[in-house]
Amino acid sequence: MAVIDRDAIKADLIRILTELREDWEFSGEVTEKTGIFGDLEFESIDAVALGSAIEDHYNQQLPFAEFLTKAGERQAKDIYVGDLVNFLHENVGKR
Repeated sequence: MAVIDRDAIKADLIRILTELREDWEFSGEVTEKTGIFGDLEFESIDAVALGSAIEDHYNQQLPFAEFLTKAGERQAKDIYVGDLVNFLHENVGKR
């Protein structure tokens, strides 16, 4: 699998987020600065579902545990859509 364009990954991610949170109360536009937990009000179970949906979409396992560990180590207050897009851009298509 070839590395996928970052803009395509962003579009895929926003579509997956929208599908997972059809009933969300967030009325703004989802951008790279949108917080998964703070703005979209994801809970940890939602993050697990998001990871599974992304892996299903790209048909590959991804190192989400490592990504989350690094976020915790840098004491990130939230995980932003842009962070997740960067992570996916670095990992999708690499086996």
